Amino acid sequence: MRWWKIQNAGKLFEKDFKESVPDTCWIYRLRDNASSFANGDNTRFTSSNICDFILFDDNSKNLFLLECKSTKSTSIPLTMLRENQIKGLLDANKHNLIAGLLLNFRNENNDTFFISIDRFIEMINKLGKKSLNVKDLENNNAVKIDNHKKRTRYKYDIYKLMGDLCSDWSWNIKLFIKAKF
Repeated sequence: MRWWKIQNAGKLFEKDFKESVPDTCWIYRLRDNASSFANGDNTRFTSSNICDFILFDDNSKNLFLLECKSTKSTSIPLTMLRENQIKGLLDANKHNLIAGLLLNFRNENNDTFFISIDRFIEMINKLGKKSLNVKDLENNNAVKIDNHKKRTRYKYDIYKLMGDLCSDWSWNIKLFIKAKF
């Protein structure tokens, strides 16, 4: 049996993402605890990471906190996100960094998006739904991540994503500074 048949699809998405990160970035995968695998129920010593990855882009000097979610369904239920993740990313977002979600739909297009945590909160408050689909993300300023399938796995255009996010983030900072002062 091949190794990719053993891993769950969410972990494969994380692996593909990590392998797509350009050399001009440093990326660190926060460790999952053993109880998070195979639906473990021993939560006595569980970690409560707010995200999956910490990524630093040497070119833009931006720090990213990224939580990955992947689904085979046509929508991502909000129950996939833990409360501590949302609160932690919102708290981190108050600082000089970019915090958000990488959302992957394992459909024929492998639709994958980034949405900042503040836009995510705005979107769920506006929509009032218990799950999000591709159209919701497209209509609420999520950034679509270009990707292509190599033989069996995907390669994501992280370099382009960071360019999109950094230009968008700079624009938001300018608005914030203008409003503050």
